[in-house]
Amino acid sequence: MIQSLIVTHGTIAKSLVEATQQIIGSCQHISYYCVGWDDEIQTVQEALGQKIQDIDDGDGVLILTDMFGGTPTNISLNYHKPNKVEIITGVNLPMIMKAITLPSGIELSEAARQLKDQAQKSIYIASELAGSRS
Repeated sequence: MIQSLIVTHGTIAKSLVEATQQIIGSCQHISYYCVGWDDEIQTVQEALGQKIQDIDDGDGVLILTDMFGGTPTNISLNYHKPNKVEIITGVNLPMIMKAITLPSGIELSEAARQLKDQAQKSIYIASELAGSRS
């Protein structure tokens, strides 16, 4: 099973996982790593590498980060390996929900595309929705 690792600034990752668990219950293949505001880069890099190693069961790891260009993403990019570790930025709750429902045996690259698509499809502007209801 593909493992998903949420990596964010502060405690956003923990909160996203907790919210997901409140909605659907236990999430066996979702974990998180919170990058503290005062954490040393080298310490984070080593800890993140260990976390990836610990959760990878051979089917690959999707790392979901909060924003492109931020420290969590920049550090995660050091671990990118085609067909082994993929990184997707802009993590949101719908993306995590999609990660939980990925079918067994799906290719890592296809899983990443599906999560990206789900995250993008879940973004709306309320006034545009209200205008279409009139």
